[in-house]
Amino acid sequence: MKNGRPMFRSWILPILVLTVFTAPVQGQQRWLTKAGYGLMFHYEVFKNHSAESYNQAIDSFNVVQFADSVKSTGAGYIIFAVGQHWGKYCAPNSAYEKLLGVENGVWTSRRDLVMEIGTELAKRDIKLIIYMTARAPMRHYKIIAAMGDALPTINGKPAGPNVNPLSHPRKVKGFLRSENQPPPPTFLENWGEVCGEWSRRYGKLVSGWWFDGYKMEMKDAYQDLQKEEYNIDTWIAAVRSGNPTAELAFNAGAHPILSLCTNGRLCPHQTFTAGENHEFYQRTKKGLGKALTPGNFPAPEGVAWHLLLPVGSGWGAGVEARFDLKTLTDRIGQINVEGGVVTLDVPIAPSGTIPPEVLRRLQQLGKEISK
Repeated sequence: MKNGRPMFRSWILPILVLTVFTAPVQGQQRWLTKAGYGLMFHYEVFKNHSAESYNQAIDSFNVVQFADSVKSTGAGYIIFAVGQHWGKYCAPNSAYEKLLGVENGVWTSRRDLVMEIGTELAKRDIKLIIYMTARAPMRHYKIIAAMGDALPTINGKPAGPNVNPLSHPRKVKGFLRSENQPPPPTFLENWGEVCGEWSRRYGKLVSGWWFDGYKMEMKDAYQDLQKEEYNIDTWIAAVRSGNPTAELAFNAGAHPILSLCTNGRLCPHQTFTAGENHEFYQRTKKGLGKALTPGNFPAPEGVAWHLLLPVGSGWGAGVEARFDLKTLTDRIGQINVEGGVVTLDVPIAPSGTIPPEVLRRLQQLGKEISK
């Protein structure tokens, strides 16, 4: 045992590191670029659930109905949020539970929703990408500390547990969030254990990972961390330990320079752009600018061009589609022609139900794209 953790990592780590550089074969068309379009689901990530209410929500999820709905839209893949900044995850994880000193069912669900979704989607030939944060859940000071991540600071000193970890320098002078500081090696070790447990459990059921909050401070720390035993490479080795060819995206923000990587990869292991934006067009001070397409905003060589935007009124929000069918068909069609792929973020109920009007529009879209 080392610090209360099993010593098996000392011999498995070299094996995992070998998988870091196993990327999709160049020169072959990857499944992602052939997928046309996909759907994203911010499942229950914006609610501050109790342990009881969280498990009740997840237990209500109808996986078969959900998978059938996705299939009816013609989407080739989904991005599904395992959790986000509230710190709760819709799948058991013994590494996370141990680091927090809790049993399963408190911060992680008793039901393995990810396994069930992945299994049902695979039956329908639909790929699953996991949404995960690149840093510890930022709404809980104690969880940040337990994960070994950088604690929020004010003028370089610990902010303490009484300051909102998601504060902003405009409101708290001199404040720095965890994600705006380099990740400590201890955190990368712990996060590797958490992500790696899921990766090895799900194997090829998970075809990719979409990491949020991979800010420039994390990008810039990559080289300095190389001298550490645990670094970004070892974390990604764990992420890919269950599927060495998993596609990887890293998100630093909604500006095309960041989300579409027009100035280069955010991480050496990046295989597709995070693509976060709010429109099909570039936002400028004068309004909408150039269309967001692979031709106008090319991604680095070897990185699949991917655009992500909400189909509803906001991320995980709304009961109607804000785009008409022609806009969706024209924009996604043009992006597909240029070799790119689009993901539409879709609102979803705790039961896994998609709002009827949104589902109807997506079904119409799927029929048009299939033509």
